Amino acid sequence: MELSKILVARSAALGFIKVVGRGSFQNSGCLKAFYQQLLKDGVHRFVVDLEACTYLDSTFLGILLGLGLKLKEGGNGLLHILNASPRNLELLRNLGLDRLINIDAAPVPLNGITEKTLEEMACPTPTRQEAAPTILEAHEALMEFDPRNVPKFKDVVEFLREDLGQIAGKN
Repeated sequence: MELSKILVARSAALGFIKVVGRGSFQNSGCLKAFYQQLLKDGVHRFVVDLEACTYLDSTFLGILLGLGLKLKEGGNGLLHILNASPRNLELLRNLGLDRLINIDAAPVPLNGITEKTLEEMACPTPTRQEAAPTILEAHEALMEFDPRNVPKFKDVVEFLREDLGQIAGKN
């Protein structure tokens, strides 16, 4: 399996995220926890660097969408995507995220963040039970954001809702 990691840094009101390898349901929860903490701390500008990202799944994209929506909701936030490969750019556009997220070809000021200031997030692989709520939330957000996503994800959402109901019934 390909090595995947998320490198992060913060500088004043800027949160920086670099995806190395795969951005997937396995590290989406860690990404969400990172940005939620920064939002609580008043960070309102985020940069996501996809230069070393080889793959993005719909869960990861749905969690990025969630960040973009929270920043828009606050009224003064921005989410920039840098260095998206043609395939990742196609995925972002196919799900409609390009209407919300700034996908930049031009350099974005990083306020002193460099490769040396990046730290790897500890991101243990979640169990199916741990990952299911995040996967469901991400896909519901994608469907709500763009109705064109409903046919793509309605079966996944239905399955996850049923699965979570069964899991909850076991507890």
